[in-house]
Amino acid sequence: MDYTEYRHDSRGREDFYFALFSDLHADSASFAAKEFKADADRALARGARFLINGDLFDAILPTDRKRYTRANDGFDEDAQINARIDRVYRLLLPYVNSIDFIGIGNHEASIVKYSGADLVAFLVRDLNQARDKSLPPIQRGGYQGFLRLKFSEDKQHTREFVIYREHGKGGAAPVTKGTINIQRLHTTYQADCYWLGHTHTDIIDKTAWSIYPDRAGRIVRKRKLSIITAGYQGCFNQRNLTDGVYYQSNYPEEKFLAPTGLGMATLHIRVPAAHDAPLEVETIN
Repeated sequence: MDYTEYRHDSRGREDFYFALFSDLHADSASFAAKEFKADADRALARGARFLINGDLFDAILPTDRKRYTRANDGFDEDAQINARIDRVYRLLLPYVNSIDFIGIGNHEASIVKYSGADLVAFLVRDLNQARDKSLPPIQRGGYQGFLRLKFSEDKQHTREFVIYREHGKGGAAPVTKGTINIQRLHTTYQADCYWLGHTHTDIIDKTAWSIYPDRAGRIVRKRKLSIITAGYQGCFNQRNLTDGVYYQSNYPEEKFLAPTGLGMATLHIRVPAAHDAPLEVETIN
């Protein structure tokens, strides 16, 4: 578990945007590149800060006897780790000055375990070399942790928004869509927003609340915002088997009961001018 803090100057500015990405699987043959670029460009135009919550890489190497298939390998290089890092680097380079955080997912964790390489560490090192030196470096995270966003006009007036983020665990959750995992997080972790990936489902849940007394003895009702980002692994695409065309292994069709989602989520945090006013939060596409 890790902790990362980001400070934002709210003097003369009320609107802040944070683009939440996960599960790009950007080096896979099924990566929905067009959809990702459209979402990333829209976030860039808003001035959003990019946060990536694991499985940026697919990283299924030829040595993976369980999951690797030749037909789904888009790399001719023997040095596949290098080639995959280079591809994802080129993909993210246009957004390098907007990316603040990249975490680890189960696909990157698997490469650390079985191939002895931290893909995210190599990628972030390269991206930071290309990043504007006036900006703080891109931060790396592990599988789960907290992101604290601070909005300050001066030393006396700071408002905070805390995100608990975890890549996610378990299977594809074809029925619950991952909402059971959200409820489990609520019982342990204290945050304003709970953010998961992994299940490739597209969920924004605002049904949970916290009720507690503040320091002045007033009973406060505070909404818990929970988000699962779907990512960009395309699935259930048409491919007709005719003469001379053989079946290719297809993980989503073989393992998922229904197509999974595509996309990300954007947090819009408004910092009211009045110092005693709470932050206003909404999710937008």
